[in-house]
Amino acid sequence: MLTLATCLAGCGGTGDQGPPGPPGPAGVPGASGDAIATIGEGAIVIDGAAAGDPKESIYVRKAGHGPKVIVLIPGNNTSGATFDGIMGVIRSVDALNHAYTVYAFDYRGSGRSSYNRKITSLKDFAVDFDKVMNKIGDFPASGVTLVGYSMGFGVALEMIIANPGRYANVVSLAGIGTRGIRVGFNAGQAGTDAAGHTWANGDWVTVASDAAGLAGTAFQQRSWQGEQRTYANVQATWDAVVYNDVLKYDIGKAFTPAAVTDPTFRASPNYGASLLDGFTIQYMPESLYYAHKFNVSPVNVVKPAPNADVSVVTIAGDGRLGTLLGGKRAMLVKASTDLAAWRGDQVIYDNYTATSKYDLKRAGANVTAVMINPNQGFDHGFPVARPLETLRLIDAFIRGDVSVPTAANALGGAGVAVYPDGETAWETDTFTGF
Repeated sequence: MLTLATCLAGCGGTGDQGPPGPPGPAGVPGASGDAIATIGEGAIVIDGAAAGDPKESIYVRKAGHGPKVIVLIPGNNTSGATFDGIMGVIRSVDALNHAYTVYAFDYRGSGRSSYNRKITSLKDFAVDFDKVMNKIGDFPASGVTLVGYSMGFGVALEMIIANPGRYANVVSLAGIGTRGIRVGFNAGQAGTDAAGHTWANGDWVTVASDAAGLAGTAFQQRSWQGEQRTYANVQATWDAVVYNDVLKYDIGKAFTPAAVTDPTFRASPNYGASLLDGFTIQYMPESLYYAHKFNVSPVNVVKPAPNADVSVVTIAGDGRLGTLLGGKRAMLVKASTDLAAWRGDQVIYDNYTATSKYDLKRAGANVTAVMINPNQGFDHGFPVARPLETLRLIDAFIRGDVSVPTAANALGGAGVAVYPDGETAWETDTFTGF
């Protein structure tokens, strides 16, 4: 089954490279945390993750000036710029501008941040961000709301593990969940990687050796990364998988540009900027690989059948969430996946969210899940395509008012299912995502 992690080798376009990459830094000064507080964006230099590591420069964006602090954590192959639409809403709506102060960070290796040392886990991103927050003047030591988009939800959980007292709330926007996201192969991706390992249809990337896993992940992404990171290939991948519902993508048209039947969103600034953002990202298959290996639940995820080479792939659960979420609130938001009609979220399957609700409750959180019905223009890219609606829902959650009527109203009248903390029929401890 095609997902962002398993895009068909032939799903990218060819030919015209499209527009050039985004312009370089705009000359916004940065250097100190205090400058971020007054100027609104800039770079903060932090020490490396371990003794002897080089320093890193982490870019920060800020909007609003209210007492409630939100930190936005982007997804894989994106930078903090993915939240420019949400930041624009904050600046445009007085009530939100006065209520919230919102920060968006560029990962090490993305946007305007440096990449002087490769990451070795999602925890490295979390440690970077904790150091950044410690350098921002008057950044609160408690009460912060973390919002993680896609892979960013895994990073958000690592941030809570690193400094649990700082955060009161955590929000998942189409997040990878407590047990990560699997990187697997389909028939179009099968073949032999640079390390000489042959991958077959249905295999999962192995985790016994990080070097082997990284080589496999790089090979799995080859249709639109590395030398194939052309504008046409990125656009084809994002259209088919990230923006399929808002674009009304037609899966029956063989993954061609003609498959987009509603071009309205394609003409918007948010769409074009989100594609160009991908060209600011250091090529790092390690970020997807460590999202695959990520599992902070106490439960191992075991591939139902061995790989073609008879290896058994087990993603070990390290149980590090423990009871660290005691007293905290969580909201999980995702567009329901309709694989048959190619609508909703094709990256994060529904069971990832159901399992995460179970795990977060086990860790002590009060958890609400909001599942948006498919075929309503919400898919994996909804925080980019629908920034106003996304922020309205986050605002409702922080104010403690998430129900079917309030969620539907925040999302512009969309049909939703809401699973409150006390509901247990939908959540599950059994991971059945691919």
